[in-house]
Amino acid sequence: MSYAASSAHRAATIATIARTRAASPAPIPNAEGRAALTKIADLLDTAADAFRSSTPAVIDGITMNEIPADAYFALNNAENIAADTPAAGFPATLSQYVTRRENIDLPPSLLPGGPVLIAREGDLFARLLALHGHYLTVTATEESTAAALEAAFTLHWKHARLAEDVAADAEHRRNQPAAEPAPAAEPAPLDLTGLTAYTVGVIRLAEKEGLRPSEGGTHRGVRRIVLNAGGKHGTFGTLQIGARSGKVLRLELIHGNDGTPRRAQGPMNVRLLLCAEYIHACPDDCTAFTTNRCRP
Repeated sequence: MSYAASSAHRAATIATIARTRAASPAPIPNAEGRAALTKIADLLDTAADAFRSSTPAVIDGITMNEIPADAYFALNNAENIAADTPAAGFPATLSQYVTRRENIDLPPSLLPGGPVLIAREGDLFARLLALHGHYLTVTATEESTAAALEAAFTLHWKHARLAEDVAADAEHRRNQPAAEPAPAAEPAPLDLTGLTAYTVGVIRLAEKEGLRPSEGGTHRGVRRIVLNAGGKHGTFGTLQIGARSGKVLRLELIHGNDGTPRRAQGPMNVRLLLCAEYIHACPDDCTAFTTNRCRP
């Protein structure tokens, strides 16, 4: 199929998608969106007719892939309507689907918007990129191209609705009565029996630094004291003590789930590491991707 014929087919397919969406009995799109979709469909029909009636130039035996002037202006007007009417849920780059641009642009990101929005938008963008790769294959048939276009424009519709969905969810949560927070369970006090005075001092230092020591059990003669400043990016680690001797053996500290472990062995080195390290506590509602972004 020639470039002109395939462009006409893609324009006509997208026009059908627009009219189908405009005729949907659902409350979305609204009246403004339905009117915009109808205008876009008419302009796409104009572009399709222009491609069908065009006679591409042939230079040195090579047929040039040209966009007729009428098609160019119709597509440009359709994109302007899509950009000015978010309720239509159509991408402002729809001409790229018609003219088979090599790299179709993704819609502008809605971020920042919290972890939920980030995850949902990332999934939509990944699926769009996969469709773009399939849609651009030179061996695509009319049927596969139409299916890919239908899927792509459905994803654009979902992306246009995404910000509204998240805003509505946030508004719903704000309108809910605040629940009484459950009282935080106090950690069981550590049994300091049998520990040396130096070891007790190290534990008190960890408490002072905000590491909240708690019992981690004993295994093969080593008692483990769990350290945790809180949150997914907070500093955590383990203090190991000889079960019989009561002496400090070693310490491991990690600054967040993606942090690099810092280790010390022997009572003096363990104390030095505790004194030297910056202990970070991560808030429960933290939305940072990494420890470095979370830390002030």
